[in-house]
Amino acid sequence: MPEPVTFRPRGGQILAWVAIGVCAVGLVYIALTDGVPSLIAWAWPIVLVAWLAWLLYIRPYVLVNEGFIEIGNVFRTHRVPWGDVAEVDSRYALTVETADGRRIRAWAAPAPSARQALSTRREEVAGTPGEGDYRRPADAMGTASGDATALVRRTLEQYRREGGSAASGGTVTTLNIPVIGVTAVLLAAAVLSLALPHD
Repeated sequence: MPEPVTFRPRGGQILAWVAIGVCAVGLVYIALTDGVPSLIAWAWPIVLVAWLAWLLYIRPYVLVNEGFIEIGNVFRTHRVPWGDVAEVDSRYALTVETADGRRIRAWAAPAPSARQALSTRREEVAGTPGEGDYRRPADAMGTASGDATALVRRTLEQYRREGGSAASGGTVTTLNIPVIGVTAVLLAAAVLSLALPHD
């Protein structure tokens, strides 16, 4: 089996890091021009924006490992053993269906926009991994869903060729309590900061 691979779309990460950088510059500007009291008053909404940029575009990932696929979404992480994978799809995002019919979508691998889908040519998806002749624009290489789905399908096919266990079950979903807690605290602090009167 190949080495573990972690997939994160580059476009979203670039935008997120730009947003985080702008927020950092904003905090420094407020501190230098208006002083620490203003920084304390206005920091929370700015920090919330930076946190949301990280949470929505940097944190989500798809980890393809020897024994499982792990999908890290905004507030939940799903670990699915290869033996429990019944189907891999890309219609709205990389989606893994388990043997019991549960469908897990990857926030890190969304399908392309309608505009991008309409401009996709048949030959761009003809050679992508998978069964059957029909391919969607979401399977096209160079798209987040297409690249992630191809990686997952190739690894699943190799797992099955090498005689990997087909035992169903074993999928584990974890709620990311610390991430939820930080988000709730920052949201409350930002709302309170904006609601209070400022000089």
